Amino acid sequence: MLKNNHNVRLNLNNFFNSIKLKKQYIKKLQNKIILLNNIKEKNYKLLSFEVLSEKKGCDDNYLISYVIDITFSQTNTLLHVTDPLGNLKFFCSAGSLNFKGKAKRSRFLVFREMYHILISKLEFLKGQPIGVHFKNVGFAKFWMLKKLKKKFFVRVVKSFGSYPYNGCRKRKMKRKKFKKRRRNVQIV
Repeated sequence: MLKNNHNVRLNLNNFFNSIKLKKQYIKKLQNKIILLNNIKEKNYKLLSFEVLSEKKGCDDNYLISYVIDITFSQTNTLLHVTDPLGNLKFFCSAGSLNFKGKAKRSRFLVFREMYHILISKLEFLKGQPIGVHFKNVGFAKFWMLKKLKKKFFVRVVKSFGSYPYNGCRKRKMKRKKFKKRRRNVQIV
């Protein structure tokens, strides 16, 4: 009799725990529905995948205030700063920083100059949640992101593809082969 009574208590505890978890889940879903309806009424363009992540309350803390877009083309380097709706706040290119010809392709020098402009002239970015978009940046994005995180509150980072090749892809770079040198060993 005691054994059965003890099993019933354990089963009831499991049952009540599962009900409690389900209630919490339903409450989170209701909060998300309220949040999405509020955003839909304000402006549907502000919807993002971040809204669907786990956030407490109906604050606007999840939003990003500005987007920094860094684009490397084959002949130039571009920097755009926009608000979340896509309105341009600032634009800069390697040519506007007095880089000419092949110097416009030196990514690190151009980005360093752009970084100094972001810090000195664009005071409105400081303390604001920022999204960073990289286009065709490659391995340099880690270095750039590290520099940006020192001075700005970076919330979202997105990296977009490589150069189009329109059906005519470049040939693979050949690796240099090193031949082993044979040593002449004389046996005496």
